[in-house]
Amino acid sequence: MVQTTNKYQIIQKISADDTVLLHPETDADVVEYSDTKSGLGATTVQGAIEKLAEGTGVTAVKGNAESTYRKGQVNLTPADIGAEELGSIETHNKSGTAHSDIRNAVSTAQSRADDAYALAEGKANATSYTSIEAFITAFNSLAKNSYKVGDNIYLQTLNVPDLWVYSIESSSSAYTYTSDDAFINALKSAGSVQVGYYKVSLLETAKVDLSEYQKSNDASLNTTAKTIVGGINEVKSTADSANTKATTNATSITNIVNGTTKVAKATSADSATSATSASKLTTARTLGVTVNSGTKEDGSTAITGSGTQSFDGSANKTISVTLGNSGVTAGTYSAIQVNAKGIAVAGGQIIEVGTSGQTTPSTSLATGGLFFKMI
Repeated sequence: MVQTTNKYQIIQKISADDTVLLHPETDADVVEYSDTKSGLGATTVQGAIEKLAEGTGVTAVKGNAESTYRKGQVNLTPADIGAEELGSIETHNKSGTAHSDIRNAVSTAQSRADDAYALAEGKANATSYTSIEAFITAFNSLAKNSYKVGDNIYLQTLNVPDLWVYSIESSSSAYTYTSDDAFINALKSAGSVQVGYYKVSLLETAKVDLSEYQKSNDASLNTTAKTIVGGINEVKSTADSANTKATTNATSITNIVNGTTKVAKATSADSATSATSASKLTTARTLGVTVNSGTKEDGSTAITGSGTQSFDGSANKTISVTLGNSGVTAGTYSAIQVNAKGIAVAGGQIIEVGTSGQTTPSTSLATGGLFFKMI
């Protein structure tokens, strides 16, 4: 099998009349090369490579600390270029006495960063417990850094005041729980009580107990019952009744619409609620369909389709629609143009390899396609 090698320029078609040259040549021995900086004395890539092979380029290498140039496989050591030996800098940096000013500055900066972090952590948090006893049990075993001054402790038990962390002590002192009243009285008497590492005080917010309000009479309620609970139950009973009636009515309407329940004929035209059925139309009608699928690529003709069918209601009918041609010649394309309806209105090839002597692409090359011009 014989293989022929050709050279091409790559040209892109950007419109019906314009092209752009993307790549002037496709082989190293013809690709132009500027040797302004290298001084190799070559005008093509192929020539430059050959000059390098001849030794016109880099011929020898030496480090800054060396006096003579070396050729071949040259290995430059730190000493050759005047640098420190490997590991000497690391050893110096790890020395306890080296860079003492930098170490002191870093230590000072870390200390200040720790102070700033402690301030940032100072925002208050809140935790809840079911009862005073549960709170005391938990706090007696907590670590010293579990809470901060200002943190709130909320208690779920009604008529029991909430607490806040007043101070954090250096040593832990377990508090023995006897009763809620004994603990609250101790707080009121001393101002604070130590539980574990933490001294806590009463949080000055009053709990609101609304349990009795729902039992009282409220004459403003527009219900027979005048208590909150009674009024809510009365409203629910009315709502449940309305919901049942609405469901029943909705079912009845659905059954009338779908024919399950038939509505009686009216005795007169004025009171008519339904019409008698008809097997077909007295006069047959012609039903038509027109489809507009856009225009051809040049905008000259609309791509349409149409169909008609006579219908009198006595039987099902099918309307056949024949779609008009889009104007694209039947064939295989690598690129197509479609309109908003998805109809192909133009087609072309995305790549065209030119023949000997062909200077421009043919009309079959799509806009944006590549033309390989033989050179």
